[in-house]
Amino acid sequence: MFDVFVAFRFLRESRAQTFLILGGIVLGIAVQVFLNALISGLQADLIRKTVGHAPHIIGTTPDAEPVAVLPSDPREKTIVRIVTNEGGVKVIRDGAVIGSQIEKLGAFTVILPVARGSGYVWQGQKILPVILRGADLETADRLYDIRRRLTAGRYEVGPDTVLIGKDLAAKLRLEAGSVLRLSAAGGGEDLFRVGGIFDLENQVLNETWILLSLARAQNLIGLDRGLSEIELQTKDVFEAERRAAELRAVFPSVRWRSWEETNASLLSALRSQSSSSTLIQLFVLLSVTLGIAGVLAVSVIQKSRQIGILKAIGTMTRHVGRIFVIQGAVLGFLGSVLGVLAGAGLIFLFQGISGGSPSAFPFSVSFGAAAVSVAAATAAGTLAAFIPARRASRLSPIEVIRNG
Repeated sequence: MFDVFVAFRFLRESRAQTFLILGGIVLGIAVQVFLNALISGLQADLIRKTVGHAPHIIGTTPDAEPVAVLPSDPREKTIVRIVTNEGGVKVIRDGAVIGSQIEKLGAFTVILPVARGSGYVWQGQKILPVILRGADLETADRLYDIRRRLTAGRYEVGPDTVLIGKDLAAKLRLEAGSVLRLSAAGGGEDLFRVGGIFDLENQVLNETWILLSLARAQNLIGLDRGLSEIELQTKDVFEAERRAAELRAVFPSVRWRSWEETNASLLSALRSQSSSSTLIQLFVLLSVTLGIAGVLAVSVIQKSRQIGILKAIGTMTRHVGRIFVIQGAVLGFLGSVLGVLAGAGLIFLFQGISGGSPSAFPFSVSFGAAAVSVAAATAAGTLAAFIPARRASRLSPIEVIRNG
């Protein structure tokens, strides 16, 4: 208790120095908290937009990517054919068995068997290429959140009912209840009624996707109860590549690709952001350490007379050193706590400027990260005090009194 009392007294007696170093620590930690929340928020927002409502892993047959070929004359009603590396449409024949085995693994939140194929739709004199996608509608909604983003009609498909995107509907001047003609690569062709119109907030998907029931798509595309893809969502998006590697080992006949594999540039950008954030935090801690060490070194010189008197009256050397270690810990802790509060204030200020819109400044506030900042700054302050503390403990009371 004596060490603590003297440490706080020294801090009070040097108010100007104490407030100066506290101000520096508060500013550094506030910037650290603000930038960490901003970078984390940007990363989370980017990941959400990229894979939030998209499969984390897609299983297809090797070299099964189709190419749609349209007739040269848009008025010519020739059925589109699929050209693959082997000249035919490839199918996952045992998709149902694979799906049930994947479900037993318990590592995936969504397992969506998909019948997918290229085709085209025409309405009057207009003809457009499309992607026919057949799937269980309820499972698809858990993955793509389609029901909430329905702009017209009802969320249902049937033997003669489909869902289309809003951009495709606008191009063909279709609305809920309209009739359109679809032709598939497998040779199927039929008339369908538009049951609903969706907006997936992606122009390409809104222009090309047509959603059917799984059985109807299999029949139209010519898959004969087979599947084109198996789309999966993992519990943790960053587990996707590891889970994909496990699936490759268990189901080698299927080509499993994770979002991390197909979005390598995005991952590189995220890693660069994380590295920048870490570098900023290290520089802040370095500045805190140097600031506290400098102030306490000056304090040792200023308080040398008091230190000499304390040692002359019998204060043990380790207690003298502990006084300055306590000062360093107090400065680090108090400055970091105030810095966290100041950083939170900056975050609320910027959110207020943006009108509360999360898209303008997508902050991600983590109490864990704030606690780490406080702990790191406290540890840095404590470590910074060791050199001044060692110097203070080595002061000779005789030399101090002799030199005045």
